[in-house]
Order: sequence, then C-alpha cells, then structure tokens
Amino acid sequence: MNTEMCNVLVERDRRVVAPSQHLSYFPLAVAKVDQDIVYDEDGNQFIDFLTSASSLNLGSCHPLITEAVKKQLDLYSQYTIAYTYNKASVEYAEKLTSVYPGKVPAKIVFGNCGSDANDAAVKFARAYTGRSKIITFINAYHGSTYGSISMSMVTTRMRAKMGPFLPDIYCFPFYDESYADDVCEKECIADIERAFATYLPPDEVAAVVIEPIQGDAGLLAAHKIFMKKLYALCQKYGILFISEEVQQAFFRTGKWFSIEHYNIIPDGIVLGKSIGAGFTLGAFMAKSEIMDSLPAPAHLFTLGGNATACTAGKTAFDYMCTEEFQETLKDNTALMQECLENVCSKYPDIVTGIRGIGMSRGLLITKKDENGKIIPDSVGTFKILYHAYEKGLLIISLADNILRIQPPLNIKPENLKKGFEIIMESIQDYKEGNISDEVMNFRNGW
Repeated sequence: MNTEMCNVLVERDRRVVAPSQHLSYFPLAVAKVDQDIVYDEDGNQFIDFLTSASSLNLGSCHPLITEAVKKQLDLYSQYTIAYTYNKASVEYAEKLTSVYPGKVPAKIVFGNCGSDANDAAVKFARAYTGRSKIITFINAYHGSTYGSISMSMVTTRMRAKMGPFLPDIYCFPFYDESYADDVCEKECIADIERAFATYLPPDEVAAVVIEPIQGDAGLLAAHKIFMKKLYALCQKYGILFISEEVQQAFFRTGKWFSIEHYNIIPDGIVLGKSIGAGFTLGAFMAKSEIMDSLPAPAHLFTLGGNATACTAGKTAFDYMCTEEFQETLKDNTALMQECLENVCSKYPDIVTGIRGIGMSRGLLITKKDENGKIIPDSVGTFKILYHAYEKGLLIISLADNILRIQPPLNIKPENLKKGFEIIMESIQDYKEGNISDEVMNFRNGW
C-alpha cells in the first residue's frame, strides 16, 4: 500500500502540532469520507469501523445532512446564542427533550463537545443540590477539559504532570456484565456504602456520573444489578443520577440512550460526539428544575448551539425517527451479531469474548501464557488492527486488547460483511505469523 503523501503530512504534523493531539495507530491522513468509506491522501480506501470515534453515527456527508447544512450556510454559518436566539437551536432542543427517558419535562444547555457537557453536569448538580461531591468510576472516560479530565480514570497519561485536579471527585469500582450475579449482588456497591459510613457523607454528594457502557475502557456494559442498586442508593440519599452518553447515544446501542437498557430515568444526560452529526456540538440535558438552577453566564459558549451544528443534528434526529432508518438499524445490528459470533467460532483460541451492545461492540483478543492461562494479547491486537488497515479497514483498539467495532449505523451491509472478512483475514495472518514485528513501530494509541 502506498502511503507516501500520508507520510509527508504526518511528518509536517510532527513539526507543528503537539504530540498530545494524536492517539495514532497508523499513518492515515484523511482526504475524503463518503458515508462509510474513508479515503486517504494517497487514494487508499477504507471501510469505516471507527466513525470518527463514534461521532458520525450516520457516516460522513449523509445526503440529507449535507443538503440541510448547505442551505443553512447560504443563510449564515453561526451567530452566537449567548446574546441572540436561532430557530435551529430551539428546534433541536425541542426534539432532544422530547425523547428524554420517561417523557419527564427537561431542558438542555448546548456547548462545544462532550467534555464541556461533563463540566456542565458537575456545575448544575452542585448548584441544584447545594452539595459539592461527585462520584465517578474506575476506567471512566469523560473528556479532556479540566473538569472532565478530573472525572476520568482510564489512563495515567490523562493525569500525570497536570494535577492537582478538581476537588471532591470520588472514584469507585465499576461492575460490568462479566461479574456473576451473586458476586455483583453482594459486592457492587459495598465500597460506596463503606465510604458513606466512614469518610464520605452521603448528604454531601451531589451526583453520580456514570457511563452505562464504558467506551474507552473497552466497551464494558454495566451489570444490571449494579445499575439497579446504584440508582436505588442515589434515590435513598437524594443524589442525582447522571448518565454519560457521549459515545453511546443516538442509537449506537439500539436506543436513543444506552441508559434505556436499564429501565432507569436519569436526572441528567451528558451528550456529545454524534449529537452534531459531524459538527462540533455538546449538550447537557436534565430535568427542568435542575436546569433552572443556574443563571447566565454560568454555562454558555460563543459557538455552543450554533445554527450549523444544530441544523445538522436535527436533520440527523429526524432521519433516525424514520421507519427506513429503524429497519436499517435492526438489520445491521442482527448482521453484526452474526459476524461477531462467526469470528469467535472460527478463532476461539484468539477471540475469546464479545463486548458491548447493539452496534457498539468489541472483540476480546487473548493468548495463553506459558502456564496455559488466558491473558490479554496487546501485541496481537495491534498487529491485527494494523494489518486490517493495510487491507482496507479502519479499526482501532481499546484497553490494550479490545478491537473497537463501531461502524456507521447505516453502513451498507456488503461493507459490514467485508469489514469482518478483513478482520478474519488479519487474524489468520497473525495466527500464521505473517505480520511483521515492524508494524509495532506505529503503535501510539490507547
């Protein structure tokens, strides 16, 4: 594969862009994206199993969104809603609040991304409750603003050399669906209850902020017993339960919000990534009384809720409500499950598990050590994903040994199947020792 132009651009990037900007897996310089196909600067094509880190749930340049954005740009690109109003932001706010779980009255505040939406969750929770303490979870990823990074516990590279962080953030174990029911029933909130009895007064806790599916931890879906008991604990002590949906919302898991898999009505919802349908946008949405607890300018941004991003978002929203999209989602979700199971059955010695829900999935790559114990195979994971890139598939890893599979929800079925064929070809080549160790020189991801 020729990557000459990409390599030149990567080198130019190194000279002028801070290294903290990239978690790179390969020298891919994007030149064009046509819905579910990515083109690089050398003309190479890739089936998209990354969707720009799950921020393009309908792929890039969806015709309906492109048309709507062009019409908006003919009128104006943006004019701050800090001092004015616009139809696009109001209409999108109406649409989003209309699908709030439980149909409870809700309001929304727009920002620029999921990170500042997490900051908003802290601000409003503290303002509404009059309490300061926030509970998050081990392996959580909430963003890179100062507040959201203070809540993130997924890697020391997000914390080293930058402290002290936001105070009154308390982190506890996250119990995913791999735990046995009896173990979860006994242990899942024991650490929190112990903290409440010894050093963390529950009447000083403003909110629990949790990802129902921890994305960057490796697509770990929370155990239903854990979520039920955690929610009950919040209700007992008047603690807000906030669902962090930046990566998983907008039907990534088959529903508007992943919290809906747990039959919980959250007090607030954190949104980002695909909320802007490819444009920079974030939001915090919560019960109306919570959102009325802060005055302007406690949380506003010059470009937050701009007309172009909201036009794109509301157009995607409307399409997601159609029978056409829902049928496509249903068919693709079933096809993905079939493909995942096929990979596992064909390579049971390498692929030993499936993570996630709906079209937010991961494949667990493992090996056996000298004692026959199954352990994570981080080297094998990278070799497989890099070889897949060489064969025309864009896929990355999480948590050392999880292949992250998040294609556009409306990916063409033939491309979905072809992507999995490339994964299996890459696994086969790895199994036969046909992937050079030199590819490890490109490893600089999670």
